[in-house]
Amino acid sequence: MAKLIESVLVSDIEDPIWAYESLTPNNLGWYVANYTNGDKSWVGFLKELMRKLPTCKFAVDIRRKSKVHVYLPSNLYAMGWVGFGDFRLNGDGTPMITIFSHNISNEKYDSYREQHRMLMSTNPKRALSNALGYLRPYTPFQIANGFARDVVLKVDETQSQNRRKVYKAKNSVVEHQQLATELRVLVENGYQFVDKEFGDLVASFVAEVKEHDINTQSIAMYYVRGYTLNGQEYFDTQLCDDMHSRYSFRVANQSPQRYTSEELPQDIAGKLAVLMMCEEDEYVDGVGVRLPNGVFYVNK
Repeated sequence: MAKLIESVLVSDIEDPIWAYESLTPNNLGWYVANYTNGDKSWVGFLKELMRKLPTCKFAVDIRRKSKVHVYLPSNLYAMGWVGFGDFRLNGDGTPMITIFSHNISNEKYDSYREQHRMLMSTNPKRALSNALGYLRPYTPFQIANGFARDVVLKVDETQSQNRRKVYKAKNSVVEHQQLATELRVLVENGYQFVDKEFGDLVASFVAEVKEHDINTQSIAMYYVRGYTLNGQEYFDTQLCDDMHSRYSFRVANQSPQRYTSEELPQDIAGKLAVLMMCEEDEYVDGVGVRLPNGVFYVNK
């Protein structure tokens, strides 16, 4: 499954085998005293950020303790992280309060660099304003767009296999020594095959062509992700068009739809049920593909 920028999966943050530790107002003093030299501006920033974002959770990256990830448990990815240190390229060591988010575009740095997604400040009020302005969850559109190319490649590979089947079936008919005789009989005797083996090959050829014609039509899919929020199961969906083409696929420029389990359209629910029985990353022709972490793309 594709990784979006430098985002961290919420499931990884909350998995005890990974190196993250929950940070709350109750243990904030411990964290600051042990890992940040008690800097008052950083302490005040974290306290105020936690107060302003009461529904969010915070987790320290134990591997790099200067980073604190901010997330909502129901989201797929963290909204970003806040940090205290010198994250600049070729910096002079001056620590700054830094905000990292996929919503930031810092044009001082090239787009391929991590710093392109950072805003840094020595002013706690400015840093807090940056955090509240940019720490937002990924939208269904952003996630669907992030995974779409991988799904398109799976669809394309399946269609390539279908084309090879058609080519093989076609050659078995065209190169068969009985072809001339059968074509003559076909015309003269009202489509009655003399050679049963050849008739079976023709039937197979016709079936493969029919399936290929169906599967090479324009394919639209729904990005679907299920999650639990306040004890209720929800599904976010986002339409994706031309998912058969690695060159023209696109996520539809329209608002995503959110359904409860009772509201989810029956066609989508049925295909999800099929995909739940499949291996991850396996594309099922005409049904869709199941990706890790509860992400699906289902054929429209």
